Amino acid sequence: MNIFRNMLYMARRFKTATVLNFIGLTVALAAFYLLMTQVVYNRSYNASIPDGDRVFRLESKMNPDAQWGINCSRPINALIARLPQVEAVSELCTWVDWREIIIGETTVEHPCIGTNLTPFGAVGARCLDGRLSWDDYGEHSAIIPASLARKVFGRVDVAGESFYSKSDTLTIQGVYDDFPDNCSMKNNVYYASRRDLDDWSEWSYNLYVKLAENVDAEALLKDFPEQMRGLMWREQWGQAVAAGQFNESQEADIKAQFDAQFHYEFRLTPIHDTYFSGVSSDDKGNPAMLFILELASLLIIVIAAINFLNFVLAESPMRIKGLNTRRVLGESLWRLRIGMVSETVVTALLACALALVLSIAVSRWQSELLLGDPSLSANLGVAFLTALIAIAVGIAAGSYPAFFATSFQPALALKGSFGLTPKGRKLRTSLVCLQIGIALTMVTYIGILLLQSRFIYHSDYGFAKDEVLYAQLTDELRPKKNALRTELMQIGGVEDVSFSRFVLGSQNEYMTWGRGDNDHRITFTCLPVDYHYLCTMGIKVIEGRDFNEHDGDCYIINEAARKQWPWVEMDKPLLQGDLTVVGVCENVRYASTRQDRTQDPVAFIICGEKYSQWGDQLGMLNIRVGKGVDKLAVRQQVSQRLTAMGSGEKVEAKFLDQQLERLYEDEFRFIRQVLVFSLICLIITLIGVFCMTMFETEYRRKEIGIRKVFGSSTGEILTMLCRSYVWLLVGSFIVAAPLAWYIGREWLQSFAERTPIYWWLFPLTLLVIALVTLLTVVIQSWRTANENPVNSIKNE
Repeated sequence: MNIFRNMLYMARRFKTATVLNFIGLTVALAAFYLLMTQVVYNRSYNASIPDGDRVFRLESKMNPDAQWGINCSRPINALIARLPQVEAVSELCTWVDWREIIIGETTVEHPCIGTNLTPFGAVGARCLDGRLSWDDYGEHSAIIPASLARKVFGRVDVAGESFYSKSDTLTIQGVYDDFPDNCSMKNNVYYASRRDLDDWSEWSYNLYVKLAENVDAEALLKDFPEQMRGLMWREQWGQAVAAGQFNESQEADIKAQFDAQFHYEFRLTPIHDTYFSGVSSDDKGNPAMLFILELASLLIIVIAAINFLNFVLAESPMRIKGLNTRRVLGESLWRLRIGMVSETVVTALLACALALVLSIAVSRWQSELLLGDPSLSANLGVAFLTALIAIAVGIAAGSYPAFFATSFQPALALKGSFGLTPKGRKLRTSLVCLQIGIALTMVTYIGILLLQSRFIYHSDYGFAKDEVLYAQLTDELRPKKNALRTELMQIGGVEDVSFSRFVLGSQNEYMTWGRGDNDHRITFTCLPVDYHYLCTMGIKVIEGRDFNEHDGDCYIINEAARKQWPWVEMDKPLLQGDLTVVGVCENVRYASTRQDRTQDPVAFIICGEKYSQWGDQLGMLNIRVGKGVDKLAVRQQVSQRLTAMGSGEKVEAKFLDQQLERLYEDEFRFIRQVLVFSLICLIITLIGVFCMTMFETEYRRKEIGIRKVFGSSTGEILTMLCRSYVWLLVGSFIVAAPLAWYIGREWLQSFAERTPIYWWLFPLTLLVIALVTLLTVVIQSWRTANENPVNSIKNE
């Protein structure tokens, strides 16, 4: 009871300081909890996959000059599945097919993925009903996630039920428990697909491999490239050579030809490492961002702990008489010290309890700011760590003041009037200096983040991203392209209309083609478009000509390709037997700034008779809107006309620059997280400055009164009080500036295209922090500086 009575007594005596420090500690612990849930989310990516230490992802290159990717052909995947070290494989098509799933009166759009007979053979999934594999490819059935089953049926035991999709009726083979968000496997509808089983050239499949138990994974990974070379040799020529169909000379020639043409590279990457590899567009893990989140979690606790320690330390002189009176009355020294420490620990635990409640409320209100599930039930370890941190902060904040307040002789303590010793003042000043340094570091760092954000938004993409709308065409609208163009061109403000397969700049991975002849072997990104596309997107042709209405089976390549392929001539085939190159366009930023793709060869293609078996590849509508036009009104009209022409099925046009934002959603979420954290750091630092100034002016009231008696003005008094903080700010800045530069530079390394760190950002940050800090000091000191000096001298 004494603990709570003492806490209430001090809280009543210093109401403002107590409330502010308690709020600061609560907010800091809440921020720590939320930031650590993000760290755990990233650190535990793919941790839900059973036997994850035996699961690997296949990564490949079509030739040594190409970038690593995760695509491969099904025949190559089949070879890997036959390796004796492999226990199981999961093969997934890279093309996600968004289908309408119709069950009775319910229609749900859900992604569907073609797969092999054992979609979860390597990655694992918990079966809730039915079974999660097929016996052959002839079955018209699907495996669905539990979330979809609950949504459309209201239960999960639905194996044997049917649904209608794309003119076909599929039977539900099984239901699997949903994968968590932080997993490479997504909660799609899976169906067994025999497509491309024998097509070596169609690299549109991902493969996950699970090794058998007791396999030396390290040795396998080292030998895997050569094993793949041997597998493909045996598959293509091994049987004929073994059967003696060739003499030694012919066999040597065949082997030499195979070695000359085999340009593939393969590797297996542990499933736990894929998220941070950056190979796939889904590999969004950024070690620099994760390090900064971990550092932020630590720094915000350090700032709050400093505030708490300074607050308790400032109270200590006012408790010396009371504590030593209890010593005279027989209270033991250690009991007094433990009591003081217990007060700070209890305060910290109360702040922790309130922080956890606040965290849940914030996570529900600002769900777009966080990844994963921040609830207590999903993060018990983080909640327990937060409680331990709170106890540690309470012990750290209470220990030194407890020893200081009880270190005097009782007789001297009862007789004297105590302020802080010079040593104690130096300690408090050093701690505030550390707080200001952290605040300066984080505010400067957030400035670097915002500069990179501005660079992403406003740098040159090589096409008119700010004037383009796009829309995904429905199956009913695809055959009406000419009518769509005519109809949309009648809308005021629409300058051009075109069709493409992809949304330019909206993703990191597109269709990649590998080509070769006797003299050359190349790999490039291939983008199917129509003849209006370059004009619609504002992409300039600098050599040759643009596409025309009668073109078919021809390329326009970019500048980077032109430089890498010096043999290319206009109106001649790219390679022997390949399509004709009709022009060269300027380079465009077709992928994110995370990777340097500016020098990658790109070819826009008009697909004609040669690729007629592919069907209609152009399912994306692109609309160029004139400058100065009301884009919102145009978008509304476009959406209305598309919906009307599609027999009422809603089609929504979107801004291209908004789609580009989604490409950087992780970075922008991180920037918002750091911005919130930086504001919290600054607010807690200002609380510390406010409380320190309050206690300093309380201790120096007599000095201030005497100065005023001798003629000092209010302005001179405020200048005196602010002067020490100016030196604190300058000293903190000298340490904080290089640290902020280093942290910002490390984060920018994750972008191949990035903003420079401008010199003016550092003095600007110092100016902002200085103004806010000194304003806080002036506001807090104003009343004391204007007080009648007679009152302060008399009270002292």
